Amino acid sequence: MASRKPAKKKQSQGHPARREGASSVPFESEVRQELQPFKSQLFRHFQEEGQPASETRAAVEGLTTLLTVHAQLRKTVDVKTLDPEVLGEQLGHLSSLGKEVAEASAAILKHYLTFLGTTANFGGSVDDFKQTFEFLSRMAGDSPIVVPFLEDDEANAELESMPFVFAARELVNWVGEGKPTSPSGVLTGETLQDAASALGLIVTVDETAEPAETGSVQWEPADGSTVGGLAEIPRLSAYWDALIGTAMLRYQAPNAMPTESLAQALQGASGPGSRLVKELIAEVLFSHVLINTLDTPGKSTIAEMTAGVLSNAASSTPPRTEFALQVPTTDDLPEEQHHLIASLEVVIPQVESLLRSFQREGLVVIEDEITVPVVLRSALERALTKVSDHVLGTDSTGEGPTTAR
Repeated sequence: MASRKPAKKKQSQGHPARREGASSVPFESEVRQELQPFKSQLFRHFQEEGQPASETRAAVEGLTTLLTVHAQLRKTVDVKTLDPEVLGEQLGHLSSLGKEVAEASAAILKHYLTFLGTTANFGGSVDDFKQTFEFLSRMAGDSPIVVPFLEDDEANAELESMPFVFAARELVNWVGEGKPTSPSGVLTGETLQDAASALGLIVTVDETAEPAETGSVQWEPADGSTVGGLAEIPRLSAYWDALIGTAMLRYQAPNAMPTESLAQALQGASGPGSRLVKELIAEVLFSHVLINTLDTPGKSTIAEMTAGVLSNAASSTPPRTEFALQVPTTDDLPEEQHHLIASLEVVIPQVESLLRSFQREGLVVIEDEITVPVVLRSALERALTKVSDHVLGTDSTGEGPTTAR
């Protein structure tokens, strides 16, 4: 019997995606081509001490896949910048596979962004880099927030002097044994007017009035203003949401009524329960304002920049006010970035407006530096997690979509 000739070995041609024009995945070949000039630097950046080269190659391949999807969503290839809005959509898709997947992907993209910055390959402005870095840090579960330990007595003593605690107490006292609301627990009509008065806001409620233009509503309407509903009194809306969101108030048709044990804890000046309730109210105030701003058309950048400033304000290196809230001039930016000034002239004053609203409630201190009181830093960190989850389209448990009140 004749022996069979050994099969002729096929010539190895490598991974098809590495052959020009071979990839059927949109934009993949273009992304690989754009990465080629600094591929060796990128490999070294991703190479961890003692890590096999195969693992580093796998990490760079993972990055290439993420950048390819990013290009598909942007409908253009630009490996030297990342679009935060598109990143939100991209990481939102990944969160459907699990929060850990989205966080791991954000961490890879953040590592890549650091590479672009440290090697002078980033193609956007300093503000673009800062905004993208802060966004990816939140999505990756990282946080610059420093939370020193405080004993309950020390924390309660600090909380007692804060305006938001006084305001929350005033509103709960106004509710008393119960106040009528709509079936969904929303204040309306004369009751809404009285609730505003409890917070020192003198307004007239006319539910037939033309609704205010989106984005034109002030944190506190001027005395004597006519409003059409709760949404036009942002300060009251935030506090009402905080009381409902912490179960301080519960809806028992047809009234909103205080939860006695929680109301007592709010009125108290000592003990872990009193501290926790106040911190939870601060948490909802932070998240309510940021999420509502995020959901207002054209305001998402304002919410993201404000969240970034707050994160840094709770860090070990808080931002200097004059720099954080200053609109750059043509002297501050290279000529190719002068076109950014017009948009920053609009955005930065609105970021400052949100921060001043937080300052009004004692949630932020704005002096030479912008800082978040130590006692509220855990509350802020939880609030920013809620905001991140909202961007990804999930609630704090990752179980489904969330909506702002």
